[in-house]
Amino acid sequence: MLCAEGISKSYKSNRRKILDSLEISIDEGEFIAVMGESGSGKSTLLAVLAGILDPDEGQVLFEGKDLYKLSDEELSDIHKRKIGYVPQSNFFLKNYTILENIVEPFLAGSSEERIAYEEKAKRHLENLGIGDLADRFPHELSGGELKRAAIARALLTEPVLLIADEPTTGLDSGTGRIILEYLSEYVVSGHAVLVATHDDHVKEYAGRVFDIQKS
Repeated sequence: MLCAEGISKSYKSNRRKILDSLEISIDEGEFIAVMGESGSGKSTLLAVLAGILDPDEGQVLFEGKDLYKLSDEELSDIHKRKIGYVPQSNFFLKNYTILENIVEPFLAGSSEERIAYEEKAKRHLENLGIGDLADRFPHELSGGELKRAAIARALLTEPVLLIADEPTTGLDSGTGRIILEYLSEYVVSGHAVLVATHDDHVKEYAGRVFDIQKS
């Protein structure tokens, strides 16, 4: 599904190489955890693999295509349909409800499409334990609730690959397990999940652990 080869990335400010010739592959039905101490490059690696941050060297092949050789339109379509991405920091438009924040980025104008997406979004929110918060605004939710809403948004189009950056950091153990169990169920259905974390509980769910050492 995804294969990254020779990935290197340096900080422009001090030219310190945060990623140095890394290689990683992801197949359908895999739950992979990327682990390492703060500053080791976990978030940078995930952004590169998601097609969000250009590497200095190397290539990222997704379904046989180099993400960084695609047109903006092709890459945008992959982000909407194929690769779901949950950043470390939650981003929601403050004047939109949670449900609107989830479905609006994917709508093309059809009322039938809106209804279908709203039903999917509500189902994800319900399964993640926050179905009663769909009509609330972002400032009314806790950090853990917003993280679950961000995951629901990333899963809306049922992407073949979900990439999540620190999905359980700062959350209580109960909320963390709700998230990890839901991601595990997503993997069982034939999809792939890649998580960056320093939460040791993730090891209980991951089939593979990819360790990054701070350079």
